[in-house]
Parts: sequence; C-alpha cells; structure tokens
Amino acid sequence: MSYGVKVNKYGFYELKNKPTPEELKKYYSEKYYQEAEGSYQINYAEDEIIYIKNKIEQRYAIINELLPGEIVKRRFLDIGCGEGWALKYFSERCWDVTGLDYSEYGCRAQNPDMLQYMIIGDINECLDKLTGQENFNIIWLDNVLEHVLSPLDLLIKCKKLVNKDGVLVIDVPNDFSPIQQHLLDNGYITKSFWVAVPDHISYFNSEGLISICDESGWTCSYVMGDFPIDIFLLNENTNYVEDKSKGKNCHKARVSIENLLHSISPSKTNELYRVLAQLGLGRGITAFFKSREEL
Repeated sequence: MSYGVKVNKYGFYELKNKPTPEELKKYYSEKYYQEAEGSYQINYAEDEIIYIKNKIEQRYAIINELLPGEIVKRRFLDIGCGEGWALKYFSERCWDVTGLDYSEYGCRAQNPDMLQYMIIGDINECLDKLTGQENFNIIWLDNVLEHVLSPLDLLIKCKKLVNKDGVLVIDVPNDFSPIQQHLLDNGYITKSFWVAVPDHISYFNSEGLISICDESGWTCSYVMGDFPIDIFLLNENTNYVEDKSKGKNCHKARVSIENLLHSISPSKTNELYRVLAQLGLGRGITAFFKSREEL
C-alpha cells in the first residue's frame, strides 16, 4: 500500500492511507520495544539519563506555573509511558502515578520498580475504563499523539480525565518544519526522512497541534521546541541522514549541549526553546494545555 501524506483541516500532515487498528495493535504489542524498531535502546549512558531527567524537569517547571498552588491529591497519568522515566520522576516527587502502554518491555528494562503503576493493554480501552473513575492533575502525552489513528478522539478522552485545573502536556516531533523544507529544497537531504510508517500517522507543527487541541476543548498555555538537531544536516561532515554512521556522534553532541544549557539555567533554556518554537524550529514540540469549560 502507498501511504503518502496530505495536509488536513488543522494544518498538519497525516497519512493519506492509514493502517488498520488491528495492524497497529499488533505492531506495538509485538514489535515496538522487543525488536527495537522505535527510538528505544537497552542501555543508556549516564549523560543520556541526565538528559532524560533534565527534559522532564524543564516541563515540570512549566507545569508548576500552570497548576494551582495547593493540590490535595496529586495525580499523574502517563499515556504511552514507555520506559517509565516520567513515572519515576513524578513518583519520586510524591505524585500518585499511573502509566498506560501496550507493552511492559520498556519499563521493565529501565524502571522495573514502576511496573506496579502500569496498566498494560490497548490504550483506548484503558482510557475508557478509567473514565468516570479517576481524574488527574497532569496528563502526559510524550511522543504518543503522532502514533494514533485519531488524535482528536484521544484528546477528547483526555479531557474527560483531567481535573478542572489540570494540565495536559503533549510532546510530538516537529515535522515538515522550515529547516526540513530548506534542507530538501537545497539538496542537503534526498528524502523526507521524518516520514516514518507505520510508526507516525500524523506529522505536527505548532499551529496544527494547537488547532486540533482547540477543537477538542483545550486552550494552549505554553509552547516550546527543543534542540534543533536538524542543523547538523547543513554540514556534510555531520549529515546523519545521508550518512547514518554520523548519527551517534550527533546525538551525543545534542545531549551534551542540552545538559550544558540546563546546568546554566533550566528556566532560560525553556525561554530559549519557547522562542525557537515561534520560529518553527526544534526537532520536537512540547505544548501545555488547560481544559476549556464549555458553555
């Protein structure tokens, strides 16, 4: 099947021909972690673990600005919790945590003490079971929305699970960005490397993400990017798309730069990435939303 992409009414790209729910369920339950077809790996270097924790800490700083001062029962839901890093971070800060995922493989490998807080199975079915039973102060969607067949449906489900003053945190890749188009137009790369089927069904930009969230009843409070690793593709000596052997060193450089920025000032790093997002730059987009009361 030829998938191809198209721009939808929200202003971001999506696959023209999407895989079936059955195909996706099989892919994620059997392949994603076990066969390492995603971005996960078995062993992390110490600086990579610091990097992961720093990125969560940066997001937590924004969340604390958006949440009300006093929360009696602090509840955190990680949809697609993967290796359990966010579960671990929030659990260590006295949050009641719940994680959903198709597989326990990633969490068992990296944070096995978080397995007790996981619900394994189809994410949509798990969310339906939680609806009406529990509400959460923070809902965490880290690199999940681009994978689902209907982002709108997932966002609506999240709205039913969030507390009145709660925060939805969404992290997605920044795709079809200005720098990616520049790289294609000027021959630095020969393909749209960010189109990854069947892993990614939607290809977001900030405006499109805000638009679909608005339709599902969410108001955007803050948007930021992250390190624009795509800039390495402008240099033939670091072009990891045309020469995959260069990818490891580019990743190491990104981790080192990100950790340095964080050590200088997490808040100023957030501000830097907020401005980058306004330029459409950064390999990822992190956006923070509050539930809008419907009239």
